[in-house]
Amino acid sequence: PVAVGFGVRTPEQAAQIAQVADGVVVGSALVELVGDNAATAPQKIRELTTALAKAVHNARVLPA
Repeated sequence: PVAVGFGVRTPEQAAQIAQVADGVVVGSALVELVGDNAATAPQKIRELTTALAKAVHNARVLPA
Protein backbone atom coordinates (compact mmCIF):
# COMPACT_ATOMS: atom_id res chain seq x y z
CA PRO A 1 0.00 0.00 0.00
CA VAL A 2 1.10 3.53 -0.80
CA ALA A 3 -0.09 6.53 1.19
CA VAL A 4 0.58 10.09 0.08
CA GLY A 5 0.19 13.09 2.31
CA PHE A 6 2.55 15.99 2.23
CA GLY A 7 0.69 19.29 1.95
CA VAL A 8 -2.75 17.84 1.27
CA ARG A 9 -5.26 20.50 2.30
CA THR A 10 -8.29 20.38 0.01
CA PRO A 11 -10.83 17.82 -1.16
CA GLU A 12 -9.66 18.44 -4.72
CA GLN A 13 -6.08 17.54 -3.83
CA ALA A 14 -7.25 14.46 -1.94
CA ALA A 15 -9.30 13.31 -4.95
CA GLN A 16 -6.32 13.64 -7.28
CA ILE A 17 -4.10 11.65 -4.94
CA ALA A 18 -6.78 8.99 -4.39
CA GLN A 19 -6.62 8.17 -8.09
CA VAL A 20 -3.01 6.98 -7.81
CA ALA A 21 -2.43 6.08 -4.14
CA ASP A 22 -3.96 3.61 -1.71
CA GLY A 23 -4.27 6.23 1.02
CA VAL A 24 -4.41 9.98 1.49
CA VAL A 25 -2.93 11.48 4.65
CA VAL A 26 -4.05 14.89 5.91
CA GLY A 27 -2.39 16.29 9.02
CA SER A 28 -1.24 19.89 8.94
CA ALA A 29 -4.55 21.18 7.61
CA LEU A 30 -6.35 19.65 10.60
CA VAL A 31 -3.82 20.98 13.09
CA GLU A 32 -4.20 24.46 11.60
CA LEU A 33 -7.99 24.25 11.90
CA VAL A 34 -7.65 23.58 15.61
CA GLY A 35 -5.12 26.36 16.08
CA ASP A 36 -7.11 28.92 14.11
CA ASN A 37 -10.60 28.00 15.35
CA ALA A 38 -10.27 26.49 18.82
CA ALA A 39 -13.86 27.26 19.79
CA THR A 40 -15.35 25.75 16.64
CA ALA A 41 -12.64 23.17 15.91
CA PRO A 42 -14.84 20.07 16.24
CA GLN A 43 -17.35 21.37 13.68
CA LYS A 44 -14.63 22.63 11.32
CA ILE A 45 -12.80 19.29 11.50
CA ARG A 46 -16.04 17.41 10.86
CA GLU A 47 -16.74 19.58 7.80
CA LEU A 48 -13.26 19.14 6.35
CA THR A 49 -13.00 15.41 6.99
CA THR A 50 -16.46 14.83 5.51
CA ALA A 51 -15.52 16.78 2.38
CA LEU A 52 -12.19 14.94 2.10
CA ALA A 53 -13.84 11.53 2.51
CA LYS A 54 -16.47 12.30 -0.12
CA ALA A 55 -13.83 13.51 -2.55
CA VAL A 56 -11.70 10.39 -2.09
CA HIS A 57 -14.72 8.10 -2.41
CA ASN A 58 -15.94 9.85 -5.56
CA ALA A 59 -12.47 9.70 -7.10
CA ARG A 60 -12.41 5.94 -6.60
CA VAL A 61 -15.91 5.07 -7.78
CA LEU A 62 -15.66 3.19 -11.04
CA PRO A 63 -17.93 4.29 -13.88
CA ALA A 64 -20.83 1.93 -14.53
